[in-house]
Amino acid sequence: MRRLLRDAMPLRRGEWGLALFLYFLLTVMVGADWVGKLGADALFVKRYGVQNIPWMYIITPIAMLAVSALIFFFIDRMRRRTMLLVYVAAVTLMSVGIQYAITTNAIGTVVQPISYVFAHGVKETIYILFWVYAGNLYDAEQSKRLFPFFAGSVLVGKILGGLVGAAIAPVIHAENFIGGQAVGFFICFLALVAYRRLPEGQGSRVDDKHRPQGVRATVRESVDGYRTVASDHLLRTFGVGVFFWYFLMQFANFLYLLGLDQTAAGNTRGSEDFFSQLYASVYTSSSLVALAIQSFITSGLLRRIGIAWVLFILPVWFLATYGAATYWNLNLVTGVALQLGERIWIPALHRPASELVYSQVSAAIRPRARAFLSGGVNAFGNMAAAVALIVGLRYSDVQTLLATGTGLSLVYLYNAWHTRRLFGRRIAHNLTSPDPDLRRNAADMLASESGAVPDDILRSLGERVPADVEHGVRLALTRKGIIAVATDVTE
Repeated sequence: MRRLLRDAMPLRRGEWGLALFLYFLLTVMVGADWVGKLGADALFVKRYGVQNIPWMYIITPIAMLAVSALIFFFIDRMRRRTMLLVYVAAVTLMSVGIQYAITTNAIGTVVQPISYVFAHGVKETIYILFWVYAGNLYDAEQSKRLFPFFAGSVLVGKILGGLVGAAIAPVIHAENFIGGQAVGFFICFLALVAYRRLPEGQGSRVDDKHRPQGVRATVRESVDGYRTVASDHLLRTFGVGVFFWYFLMQFANFLYLLGLDQTAAGNTRGSEDFFSQLYASVYTSSSLVALAIQSFITSGLLRRIGIAWVLFILPVWFLATYGAATYWNLNLVTGVALQLGERIWIPALHRPASELVYSQVSAAIRPRARAFLSGGVNAFGNMAAAVALIVGLRYSDVQTLLATGTGLSLVYLYNAWHTRRLFGRRIAHNLTSPDPDLRRNAADMLASESGAVPDDILRSLGERVPADVEHGVRLALTRKGIIAVATDVTE
């Protein structure tokens, strides 16, 4: 029980004030955005038709790629706290402007699709800017404890946003939800101004004399960095998994909206409000389950069965739910089941496990690997899903889409198996790495990932195992029942 409580509340003396403020800030930002997102989704589906959603799956990632490039351009050229303040103020003002435009007869029909892109774009940029700022404040030991704690605030924000959205829908109606988002971000702006002890953090400015000058040099440096990431066998295979993760998630999201639209039939204001309430209820209930899993189960599960096995849960869920929907047809129940992969298993288990895979990659390419896979590959996965949906709806039917999702889930499951095999081999390789951080990370992983590391590779390490990780290797060999070999080899 004490371990469960420590996992849920990992704060220590001297950390409470700042950590609770950041928790509040992220919760309110996510909750406010969730209100705006509920309204934007409801308006688009009911006014433009769910069949046009795939086009937004193409436009939104393109817009996000441009915004992300802009953010990363300013990261080393502006103080992190100032960037956070400017971002919150900008979202507040843009929300007010979009809300006003939506209610204007002359341009409301043009601005409403823009509000969809805006709400979904805010959702992604919140995470980018918050983690850039928080990652600038804490050392590695604190990050391991506090980042899961902050990740829980994302789910709390979704829960509160869903509850608020369902409550205010009959009062202000879905078309005014972007205005509710503006109120939430204005509260965040006031909180940031009022909290005078908010630190800037270390490395707030990076003055690199060797920074490439000019567009051509900057592009060349980026291409070289991405080429380095793509040449890593583990990251290449893991990146394929990221692609299928977002492809199948976006596929499932569309099918869920299709089932929801069939349930909340009609094009009146009442159907828009009912859609937003039904949408919010699924978000809220699933986020409650995800929060409970993340707070009390995730850490223990990662310790007991390991990262590599946890990565199997999402593809298995996709395979089961796509298969069930193919067999029993798409309806509200099967649509919600498909959506639970995104609402429960990804935030509660899959994303925390995925982030830990990067610990076995050199620190020199780790930031680019995260940016490339989380900021680029996922966008391509979303756009590929959109193209497949557009073509599938034009030339086929929903059952074919479900069957396609089932088949691709099998491919994703194979990718998880292949990733586990490469992950185990990478851990073994890193045990003898000249990089002390990689050696320590590999030794730490052996406690839970020894099953993924082949026995013959562990045996073959022999006297090459450095003294600082020898104890971890001995424990792994003990668990595998080959301690006699370990004793002969390591002594």
